[in-house]
Amino acid sequence: MQSSSDMTDFHISTAFKALHSENGYLRIQDDTLTGDEASVDVATKKNLESLVGIGERLLKKPVTKVNFETGLCEPCGQGTNDEALIRLAKDLSKEKRIRDMRSPQGKVAKATN
Repeated sequence: MQSSSDMTDFHISTAFKALHSENGYLRIQDDTLTGDEASVDVATKKNLESLVGIGERLLKKPVTKVNFETGLCEPCGQGTNDEALIRLAKDLSKEKRIRDMRSPQGKVAKATN
């Protein structure tokens, strides 16, 4: 499973770099999950509560990027995952507003509201 995840990181990272949109790609994951926590089909209350805790801890960790030469995730100096998600949400919201302003449908919808 790890090799599939690594290939996804590599291909998506390459595509975003080619489009000069590196800041638009944020992948948050925990490669240390084992047992029920790593399973996608264990929906017990205990496991779901455990996953919520794992997710909350992930938000507090520093943003990391995969070093494709070593295969390891390394901090990249962009704050915590929580801060990065907030920045990404703001960027996406700004991009949507820009696209709506440029779109004939966006202008019509805005005019009727």
